[in-house]
Amino acid sequence: MFSFEGDFRRKPQQNLAGASAQRKTDREALILQSQQQRQKREEHRKQLHSAIKIQAFVRSYLTRKHCKQIEREEFDNIFTKCDAENQSLITLLLAKILFFYDDKKDCARLVSISQVLLKQWKRVFQSCGSSIQIRRLLALHLRLLKDDSKVPLAVPLRMIEVFTSTSSFESSMTSNEVVNNIGTTFLYLVKRGYFKDLRLLLCQKTPPLYGPSPNPPTQLSAALLDLIQRPLQLISQINVPEYSDTVVTEFTAAFLCNPYPEPVEMFVLPALINDPNKRFPFLSLLHSLYMDKFTSGRLVNDSWLLHSILTLEPPDFVNSLLQIDNTRLPHNRIVLEYLKIIAKLTVNVCNKQITYEYEDSLYSQETAADNDDDSDSDTEPNPTSIREQMLLTKCIELLNEPDRCIMTMCSQITDSELCDEFLDSMSKICHNLLLSHRTALHKYRLLYTLAFKPIFLRDLWQWLSNMSHESSFGGSATPLLSALSRGMGSDTSVIGVHKLLAPLAVFCALFSLLIGTLHDTEFFRDTEGDEKMIITSSSTACSGRAHAFDFSELGGLCRTLKQVCLGLVELAYPEYRPSVIGQYKDAVGNYQLELSDKNQTPAWAHLFKVCTQLLRALYARDARLGFCASHPGSPLSAAWTAAGPIVPGDGAEAALAAARTPRSARPYRAYVPRLSQADHDEGPPLTIKELRTVTILREIPFVVPFSTRVLIFQGLLIREKHEHWYEMTNFNEGPSIIISVRRTHLYEDAFGKLSPENEPDLKLKLRVQLINQAGAEELGVDGGGLFREFLSELLKSAFDPNRGLFRLTKDNMLYPNPGVHLLYDDFPMHYYFVGRIAGKALYENLLVELPLAEFFLAKMCSTREPDVHALASLDPALYRGLLMLKSHRREDVPDLGLDFTIVSDELGEQRCNAFKRGLTSVVNAEWIRMFSCRELQLLISGAEVPIDLDDLRRHTQYGGPFSEAHATVKCFWRVVETFTDEQRRQLLKFVTSCSRPPLLGFKDLQPPFCIQSAGDGREASICNTSRRGLRTELSKSIKRN
Repeated sequence: MFSFEGDFRRKPQQNLAGASAQRKTDREALILQSQQQRQKREEHRKQLHSAIKIQAFVRSYLTRKHCKQIEREEFDNIFTKCDAENQSLITLLLAKILFFYDDKKDCARLVSISQVLLKQWKRVFQSCGSSIQIRRLLALHLRLLKDDSKVPLAVPLRMIEVFTSTSSFESSMTSNEVVNNIGTTFLYLVKRGYFKDLRLLLCQKTPPLYGPSPNPPTQLSAALLDLIQRPLQLISQINVPEYSDTVVTEFTAAFLCNPYPEPVEMFVLPALINDPNKRFPFLSLLHSLYMDKFTSGRLVNDSWLLHSILTLEPPDFVNSLLQIDNTRLPHNRIVLEYLKIIAKLTVNVCNKQITYEYEDSLYSQETAADNDDDSDSDTEPNPTSIREQMLLTKCIELLNEPDRCIMTMCSQITDSELCDEFLDSMSKICHNLLLSHRTALHKYRLLYTLAFKPIFLRDLWQWLSNMSHESSFGGSATPLLSALSRGMGSDTSVIGVHKLLAPLAVFCALFSLLIGTLHDTEFFRDTEGDEKMIITSSSTACSGRAHAFDFSELGGLCRTLKQVCLGLVELAYPEYRPSVIGQYKDAVGNYQLELSDKNQTPAWAHLFKVCTQLLRALYARDARLGFCASHPGSPLSAAWTAAGPIVPGDGAEAALAAARTPRSARPYRAYVPRLSQADHDEGPPLTIKELRTVTILREIPFVVPFSTRVLIFQGLLIREKHEHWYEMTNFNEGPSIIISVRRTHLYEDAFGKLSPENEPDLKLKLRVQLINQAGAEELGVDGGGLFREFLSELLKSAFDPNRGLFRLTKDNMLYPNPGVHLLYDDFPMHYYFVGRIAGKALYENLLVELPLAEFFLAKMCSTREPDVHALASLDPALYRGLLMLKSHRREDVPDLGLDFTIVSDELGEQRCNAFKRGLTSVVNAEWIRMFSCRELQLLISGAEVPIDLDDLRRHTQYGGPFSEAHATVKCFWRVVETFTDEQRRQLLKFVTSCSRPPLLGFKDLQPPFCIQSAGDGREASICNTSRRGLRTELSKSIKRN
């Protein structure tokens, strides 16, 4: 509708800002809109560009297809009219087929033209211009072989055989030109899979083989082997650049790496090594591997390559090396190169779990800690196939053959200037072998041969000691052994402590084996008035060292190893969680990875094991020789005790930690030790300090002072007694054992009443009622003293040589009687019973004077067999005879007529085991292992030290009217002060049944030394008369009892 009012014409309204001004758009939306539009334009541009490329490719393909079809038709027309003698026409046909060849369409044409070439092969060789076409044509024949087509193999194989033969070119070229021409052809083919195609064909056409043999099973196998060997034989003659490296690398990748098939293992490798006319280029192979093809991925470092290298080593390899370089093998550059390669390849040996069908008896030589470590690995599945295990076993056998290069080189270690490269490579090889099997040190010839090379061990230790880390901030270099001793090494990429892993483990393992075979007299003495032994080598006429170190050097070696072991404990249980990942974190964390440069959990665990084993062996030897003493007469414990507080507090915390630590918790596990539910219920998890303390007490307890360990041992016993109500202060409170025995038949009555069937838990409180000769019960109540008297007399009766359970050595030390079976049919039960009673004496802190043989005590506190030094006490004649036999030359030993077998059980394995089972049924075996055999003797019988009268007075209790100020008491002490040490011992034995004071003083005497009135007034009259009267009465009482 129109308005009839006002101006009926409206003026047009124009906005000069444009249409966009009408929309209210913020900055962010505008930017997003621009980006979307730009992206759409970019996508459109890419689509257009892709369409152009696709169209160009399709047009190119269609054009090529059309051109190839035209060339194919021309080839067919020319070939039907071709004259075989027309060389130019044949060259034209070759050019055409190389242009249009298709695997699906032109196989017949390729065979046809190849047959023509084979008929006129001499004229083809005379035409040097066709060599490039021939190479390309041979590459097509390789594709025929690989495709496994229905085309007969005769023509492709004949083509390769004819046109790669040096005899084919001899009439038209010089010898150098022939070798270079054929070498260029082979290089062209090898880069296009020559070896891989031949291996595939060999696997397809070779029948099943029943064993390794260098003889070809078929004619085709012989032809293929010849084609495999041809490019290898040209290596020493050709001058083509990169030929040797390329050919050897491709041959290794095709035939020597990865799980190779049966024809390669059974036929190709034996044929390559046993062909006298065609020597395998082993040096070229070593040079190729030395150039490190593993990091680039061209080769695979696996078990098969290790087996191939060891198998292909020529029998006269050492002689050929000496002809090239007459340097001694440990310094020969080629040998050092070979060692580096073997060191890199033998990592496959320690990566795998090698098992043997028959395990020898050497496992008994391991400590309980070692047995616990190995028991965990039994539950893990073995990822290695049986075939690979057999292959690795064969590799180790080849490596340890005496006529091999490495073993021959070890026999030539006679000088003391071995280069660092040799020590580095040899230590890595030995380390890998040590990690391959738990008894590798005794199984493998290479290891125990080097163990008896003191010069090698000495140079290895010097090289270890000189290893250092240069700080990037300047200053003096830090020795790696010092860094490891301080627990450093979590960030191994910076510190470099991982460099010590292989050489230190090898040194400790080999040196442990060496010193185990040395007599005490073979440990070198300094020349100042002492004798130095010179041992004549069995293999050479020159005299050599039997020990790797001088006597004066062993002290420093032991101190360094002690600090290294403590550093390894710190490294296993760090005080903080490291922020880096690598070898250290893998060594203590839950990482089930393959052993490599980043995960070396088994290697760190092995290092800790062998270091502690060597330290224990040196400690046992130092107990007899004292080479660690700082000066003559200084105590042994002072030299071995670690500086600073190892055990926190007074030992009570360590006792609690040791009591609630699971036995499976060992350092350097592949997993973090997890406590059982019962362990969680007992209290919070162990702290880092507690874990370190428990580890030290289990592995190297002698670095803790003996007095501290005794405190820990007593603390463990007290804690167990309180937790199980074994120790009650009030009379008749809590469970107990009450027996009555005849004083004249202590052993017989106790054996029956305290048998495991009647009293299975001998840790309970024991109260005894003695019966006199008349059959009446003796008066008195057992408040502890009667029990101690009973236990002391019972042990004396049990260990009495007249009873027949034990006998005396030449130096009057007790050990189980080898002929006990003639006296007791159930002798294991008797030894078990005696072991329980001895354990009860330890449990009750009762000293009993029993001179036990050291080799017998060694059975109690260690699982290792006693060494030859035990025979000095057991059988001196046999001991001297063995030492004389040891000094004989090896070739003279058969003349002694010692080839006989005799079975003897003088050490009493069954009897010792029964005694040990009885002992550990009362006292925890882990607690006993804190002490050496000599320390265990002190724990049982006490020390031969003068009685400290002041200490006795401080810890004496008084009863009745007596006190320290009483006149009778003063008179008593004045009399005792006049006693000799022997009389004081008799007094102590009269009161406590033992003439030796407690190990830690009279404060530990239970029950305490007590003086009380007898109630009849005699003591006052005696005292008032004179001190002589009291002395007389004391002497009468001691003698009467």
